[in-house]
Amino acid sequence: MSRSRLFAAFLVLALLLAGVGCDGEGGEGGGTESTSADELPDGFVVDEESAVELAVTGDGGGVGVATGDAYAAVYVPPGAAEDGATWQVTPLAEAPEGVQYPLCPGVYVDTQGEDPTDWCSIGFSLPGEASPNATIVKLADDGTVAEVVATTRMDYGGRTFLTAYVQGFSPYTTSEEDQAARDAAWVEQAQMKGQTPDWTIKVIGSETQSVQGWEFIYDLDIFASGGGVGMGGPYKGTCLLSMTGKYSEDLGIVQSLGDISGGVRDESFEFSVVDFELVNLLTGETGGEPTICSSGYISGEGFGNLNISATAPDVQGEYHSGPVSGGEPVRFQMRITGEDVQVEIENVGIFPGKILRTAR
Repeated sequence: MSRSRLFAAFLVLALLLAGVGCDGEGGEGGGTESTSADELPDGFVVDEESAVELAVTGDGGGVGVATGDAYAAVYVPPGAAEDGATWQVTPLAEAPEGVQYPLCPGVYVDTQGEDPTDWCSIGFSLPGEASPNATIVKLADDGTVAEVVATTRMDYGGRTFLTAYVQGFSPYTTSEEDQAARDAAWVEQAQMKGQTPDWTIKVIGSETQSVQGWEFIYDLDIFASGGGVGMGGPYKGTCLLSMTGKYSEDLGIVQSLGDISGGVRDESFEFSVVDFELVNLLTGETGGEPTICSSGYISGEGFGNLNISATAPDVQGEYHSGPVSGGEPVRFQMRITGEDVQVEIENVGIFPGKILRTAR
């Protein structure tokens, strides 16, 4: 057996034992012109009966609406629009013919002639796992793609979530656009946001489990920065997931001892976070369990050791292996509510952390 496969077996063994113990951002949106229902060009077909009102208060506001098999949402943060304003969000009945690879019909937002004074956000929830090239796009008057918007993506729960920050509203939809166009959108957003603070996520915690004579201690340490206009966006940093286990079992005639250690060290840890306000609107999760805002893998350099011994009258056996390296990525899910962060690893535990603005 290769060293890589041996370490993977160690870590999988620990995760399986733990499971038994548990009872087996977007872009700028293309200018500041608002578009009302009466101003929409003839090439757009709308579903007026499904339009919803967005009531803006001093605390902001948000609303969602179905668009084909997808769902769209708009969120206005506090102070980004006049208190007492009433906007209207209307789904398009079909994607304009000028969009070559549409993924849903789309929506337009009527701001009643008053443009927002700060960044707002728009998002789409698409059924299934969308194309890797999926992104939010702004539509031109002729129904073609006017601008590819810097878009954050999360695949979760059998759906693809796309969210973005915009400075103004006009018809938007989702489309497949190539990597170069999507990368250029992020560069343009970075140039526009200027000194807008980025964000830092710090997670440090331990979980202890006792399973079938083993006591496992898991430690997680994450430090990453990213985001931009809001906390949504790509993040980069470092991550260390380590595990130690001790085994001691007296079976009368046979006494067994063992210890195991291993983990994954990811020096190029990358993941994306979608805006939790938009995800709340896109999923309807407005209370209770914190919203999942990121899902991905901890990968990188794996390491591990295993030592086991057993003794009985006139009999003694030992097994040692390590150090070994390699292994498989470990999946995580991240929940964010306000400044509070929770990182959950299945069969391991939940680790607490914080997300804070970082002035630059």
